[in-house]
Amino acid sequence: MPALTSRRPLLYTLFLPTLLASAIAQAQDGTAARTLDKVTVVAERASTATKTDTALTETPQAISVVTQQLFTDRGAHNLQEVLRYSAGVTADAWGLDTRNDASSVRGLDPVQYQDGLRRSYGFSPLARPEVYGLERVEVLRGPSSVLYGAGATGGIINAMSKRPTFGAASGDVGLQLGSFDRRQLQGDIGGALNDDATIAGRLVGLVRESNMQTDVLKDDRVYLAPSISWRGERSTLTLLASYQHDKTGSSQQFLPLAATLHAAPGRRLDPTTFIGDAGFDRIDSRVYSLTALFDHRFNDAVSLRSAMRYIDGKTTLQQLYVDSYSNPENPFIDADRRVVNRTAYGTQPDIQVISADNAVQFDFATGAFQHLLLAGVDYSQYKEQLRRLDAAGTPIDVYAPVSTAPTVRGWERQPDQESSQLGVYVQDQIRWADRVSLVLGARRDHARSKTEGQPSQTDDATTYRAGLIGDVGGGVSPYLSYSESFLPVSGQDLFGNAFKPMRGRQAEGGIKWQPARNMLLTLAAYRITETNRQTNDPDNVLNVVQTGQIRSKGVELEGQFQFANDLTVTAAYARNEAEVSRSNFALEVGERLNDTPQDLASAWVSKGFQLDDAARMKLGLGVRHVGNTVSLGNGGRVITPSYTLADALVEVQVTNWTWALNITNLTDKRYYAPCRTFGDCFAGYPRVVTGTISYRF
Repeated sequence: MPALTSRRPLLYTLFLPTLLASAIAQAQDGTAARTLDKVTVVAERASTATKTDTALTETPQAISVVTQQLFTDRGAHNLQEVLRYSAGVTADAWGLDTRNDASSVRGLDPVQYQDGLRRSYGFSPLARPEVYGLERVEVLRGPSSVLYGAGATGGIINAMSKRPTFGAASGDVGLQLGSFDRRQLQGDIGGALNDDATIAGRLVGLVRESNMQTDVLKDDRVYLAPSISWRGERSTLTLLASYQHDKTGSSQQFLPLAATLHAAPGRRLDPTTFIGDAGFDRIDSRVYSLTALFDHRFNDAVSLRSAMRYIDGKTTLQQLYVDSYSNPENPFIDADRRVVNRTAYGTQPDIQVISADNAVQFDFATGAFQHLLLAGVDYSQYKEQLRRLDAAGTPIDVYAPVSTAPTVRGWERQPDQESSQLGVYVQDQIRWADRVSLVLGARRDHARSKTEGQPSQTDDATTYRAGLIGDVGGGVSPYLSYSESFLPVSGQDLFGNAFKPMRGRQAEGGIKWQPARNMLLTLAAYRITETNRQTNDPDNVLNVVQTGQIRSKGVELEGQFQFANDLTVTAAYARNEAEVSRSNFALEVGERLNDTPQDLASAWVSKGFQLDDAARMKLGLGVRHVGNTVSLGNGGRVITPSYTLADALVEVQVTNWTWALNITNLTDKRYYAPCRTFGDCFAGYPRVVTGTISYRF
């Protein structure tokens, strides 16, 4: 195993404070023997659905919360893996894909947020969020434009960063070793910085060198996230900074359908096959961000909440991939069906994002009704400078891949892109008799997009939401809700008419049951309609019109239970029927939405055992099932089989030390997620074994 020689100074600088704190702690306590505290894994409250701290049983919409303890126990390495056990979420929508965290919610696209502010804009291969720097992830299912503005119909995935705490200094330092030569050193230290405990700081960081499932490619990362908080009598200010540098490549090789799912016996390619060029393929991404979170309480009834963030990201993505699209069923150019042409692709986005959200909260009563009124204004601006690579690909034998480098002619500057959004929103959470909650909201948005050299496009939209939930006794809370979304569509049709925003509408009903703390069961049924979807103009092949419509309906069941004997159980099931209900492409009308499974199911069980006064063991086992998918197009149909995978955990804690072994895809099942009529297949995750040793102080 090669040493991390080139990064030793950085490693020492990053983790020296943590190691010193550990030594001091042991010097002050000679025994250093204590059992790790048990951590609550079942969340009771969330902020994503209402932008206020609200109990889940008072929120009339389905929301999933995955705590750090849960996704750590399950062995999650990225944001997609965090969501594998959440109801209605196809976490690995395109298998192992290092370009971005692509998931679908209720068969539709969600929008990715971090700390309540938008992080992703369309497809952009930015460095993906580091899960070691997260406290929890919240998934709000369904349209949610009233609070968040322009966004897709699937919902919101909101990752919450670790923040300083005002207690005594504490933290952990750990080393990970695992499959594909994974070596990761990580540390997290924080606490009060003064005697009055009015200032607190935290430093989270890691360095990783690793290979990955796809041969040749790396999965290297440097991540640093310092933060500081100040609190006064009525105010709190938190600054979160982060730096991340990823060196990797596109794990998805877009393996030919004819050499994978539709291959003859003995000719199916191994999912690890690399069909690119080792000297050409790469993803090099640097992301800097600075976030300011400010809260001020004027009195017991009025408070202010403000959040601002700046993101600067630069990425280079280069890849050689198989040209399956010219002839999906037979992409081979030789009689022996071994050699294929390849396409060279390269993009260099340079983006800057500014976002802000300011809201005033009023807490007051009118007779028997208690109001929590939120009035706010938010703004976001996205700028992108882009260069595309001009290069010509070369052929390759996919069964004995020896690559010839592509011919690179240079980078070509593309027109600058800029978009902005200004929104004003109001929401009233009305509580009666501490049993019934009515949520009403409305929003007005002004969105503008501009492509260099073309006229700007402006869209205005008004969206609404309403929800009612009540406790009828025994911890049972039935609810009904309605919500909307809108998403601007850039560009014009052939005749110069600007495209209308896509609109989404959802009706949802369900029951939340919380018989005791740390036990929550949610049953939800929904119907979503997405309109103004772009389809081809049947009267003009050069034109695109907005007559498309998608209808998604289904039912979800999700439960999280943490029992007193250190037994944790989570389970989820979702049945989603997403179909194209209107389109100019007649063959897809009434058909299942491409690449969308109808059935998702999962269960996770972990149990802790006290071995003696200073030692504990935890065992965990999970099973997750993803139903088959259908791809319709190019005059054909491709069905990708369903798959069921298992994950496992073995963990031993002795005083302040923890040894953990995580195994995902326990049986090393080979599967695809999914294959398409375009002629490509997306390989699934192989078995991944990760061992972690950590010290907590």
